[in-house]
Amino acid sequence: MRLPLAFSDETLFSRFVRQITVHGVKEEVFLYELFQKSRTSIHPYLTAGIKRVSLTSGESETKIFNEQTLGGLFSYFLPDYAKSIYSTMLSNDCNAAVRACQLTNFKESETLSIKYCPLCAQNDIEQNGVSYWHRVHQIPGIEVCPHHQVWLIHQALPERPHLKSGLLPRSDSTPHQSSLLAFHFAQYAQAFLDKITYTEGSFNQKELISQLKALGYTTEKNRFRRKKLTSDFYQFVTDLQYPFSKFLPRSEEDYKYLSYLLSGQVSQHPFKYLLTAFWLSRIPKTHSEEPYSELKNTSSRPNKQLKEKCAQLLRQGNSLAKVSRMTGKSRCFLKLLAMQENIPINTKPYLLNNMTRMNIIAMARKGFHRRTIAHHFQISMGSVEQIISSVKGLVNERKRYKLESKARRYKAQILRALQQHPNTIKQEIKQLCYAAFHWLYIHDKKWLNNALPTPTKPQHYSSVNWKERDLELASKVNDLVLNYSGLISLSQLDKKLGGHGWLIKMKHKLPLTMKIIQNFKTTPSKY
Repeated sequence: MRLPLAFSDETLFSRFVRQITVHGVKEEVFLYELFQKSRTSIHPYLTAGIKRVSLTSGESETKIFNEQTLGGLFSYFLPDYAKSIYSTMLSNDCNAAVRACQLTNFKESETLSIKYCPLCAQNDIEQNGVSYWHRVHQIPGIEVCPHHQVWLIHQALPERPHLKSGLLPRSDSTPHQSSLLAFHFAQYAQAFLDKITYTEGSFNQKELISQLKALGYTTEKNRFRRKKLTSDFYQFVTDLQYPFSKFLPRSEEDYKYLSYLLSGQVSQHPFKYLLTAFWLSRIPKTHSEEPYSELKNTSSRPNKQLKEKCAQLLRQGNSLAKVSRMTGKSRCFLKLLAMQENIPINTKPYLLNNMTRMNIIAMARKGFHRRTIAHHFQISMGSVEQIISSVKGLVNERKRYKLESKARRYKAQILRALQQHPNTIKQEIKQLCYAAFHWLYIHDKKWLNNALPTPTKPQHYSSVNWKERDLELASKVNDLVLNYSGLISLSQLDKKLGGHGWLIKMKHKLPLTMKIIQNFKTTPSKY
């Protein structure tokens, strides 16, 4: 079976439909003649079976794959799966091709349908005598014709195998004009599809990151400013005026939409890459320096120059509120900076003067709890913590105090338990002082091992009274030997007694029995 020649931008699926429409054959017969099986599924833009089509039509497999399907688009944005996509689409397994393109794994998805432009259908009928399905219209997420600025119409697909005679675009449908931005997006997608059709390459995540960095959407430490990034992207997307939003972010706080895309660790739908690239291409170049310079001073971790600027303004006698408005930093940060630099500031209420701060630091060095200090001076615990943090090394010193205090408390608990229970063993001390035992085992194991009682060696107590067993076996052996004619070995005699091995392995504990055996001159055992 030889398929009809492909029109400009026609899909392989469209050629199948035209074949069964012109020749009037049933779908099952057509599939059997082409693929040697009547039960299969034909995808509208990821049409498999290219190898069989190439053999019957004489076209190259690569040309059909690149020009009549969207397999090249998915291979470009999913380079790790490019080989799998190409090999599965050459085979006759449509489900394998869909899985290779990761369609079932994408969070953003749409109901499978086929799209057309009514104005394109009219032009196709005038020029070629029949309408057909255009490849550029089938790009997932593209809802506008790149030639006529009208919304594409979705045509529901019939049941498997999705082929049906006469399933071609209708020319009598009413066109509706789309937004200008959505039209430009469709033109951008068409130009992008044409570019990757005739040139080899794959998507580079680093180029996308570098564009965002140049536009000021990353910090100095290469972290994304996700609020600014998501907000600007969502405002741009709303201007598309799409009739539905299955492929679009839901709100300005939909951070996951771009975070997964920019991470480069999760496969994403090609439409998301197209939309992001189109948005970046629409940002003016003069905008590249503004976001970064505007957000640089509002970073949560100021650099050294900003700290020096804040300290200089405070030394000039400016209030905390004024310096906060000028620099964008919080009052808590400015207050801590003033304490560290010994800059006098006037704050209300006037409880935290220099003398009070000195007393607070003195109590902190003695190891008083911050709650006790706050209660003593009638101030908040936050103020006490701020003063303690302003003194270099005081926080680590108080941590050391706390560690030493806990060690002394737990050691005293272990020693007290040893005095109250002098004959106890190590495991009993562990049960009595469970928390102290485990804490000292981690932090001071050497002291714990020296303080605990030395372990005693276990004593073995036999569960068998061998004296009684010797008397019992002696009488039994005496009766056996008297009633036995000829010589008998220890092994044979032991089997007569039950085969326990006592006469062989434990004969050193059976002196009376062994003496009776020797008196009757038994033969030695082979053991």
